[in-house]
Amino acid sequence: MIKKRLSLSLIALVGSVLLFIVTSFAWLTVSEIVSIGGINNSLRDGDVDVEIYVSSDGISYSLTTEIDFQNKMPGDISYYRVDITNNNQDSISSHVSLYGFNDELSDPLGDDTNLLSGKSLLDVTYVDANNTVNAYTITNQVLDSLLSSTNNASASVILVESMSIASSATESVYFTFTFSGTAGNDYQNLALTIDNIFVQSFIQ
Repeated sequence: MIKKRLSLSLIALVGSVLLFIVTSFAWLTVSEIVSIGGINNSLRDGDVDVEIYVSSDGISYSLTTEIDFQNKMPGDISYYRVDITNNNQDSISSHVSLYGFNDELSDPLGDDTNLLSGKSLLDVTYVDANNTVNAYTITNQVLDSLLSSTNNASASVILVESMSIASSATESVYFTFTFSGTAGNDYQNLALTIDNIFVQSFIQ
């Protein structure tokens, strides 16, 4: 059987991150915004660096400024790594999530039948995630099942919680998107955008 080429676009764009103070533990929030155009800091009383890397094989990674894969074949996997460096004198606890999911057309001028019929790449994209600090993992979960809300545009997917990072140390979050090997023509010309990657860190 000849596999039909499908189009899948997952893009992490810059977005604002809520800054707040957790007074009960006298922690201060430091937050990082990861932008499609580069790395932009939005910090309060702290210093954290974040970099995104992409890989075609899960072994060799190169620096990138976006999450973006298009024209994928069924069964294709895209690998990503987020490195978080703690430049503070104290340890931090970091939380990484994806936020805001939107169904769109890969080609705005192309056939919109599948989109109008309710088909979504959320249903045929699988997520795996792990990190270098704790046991928080995601294993072969359908992206749609991980959403925090039925309102996709305001939903989030947690990649890691409470990842402790020592002063001057760098820790990593690894995650992959796998496009289902059984997805057929009813997913042609569909795209999925992700509005933001949030990396929120709390000085301990």
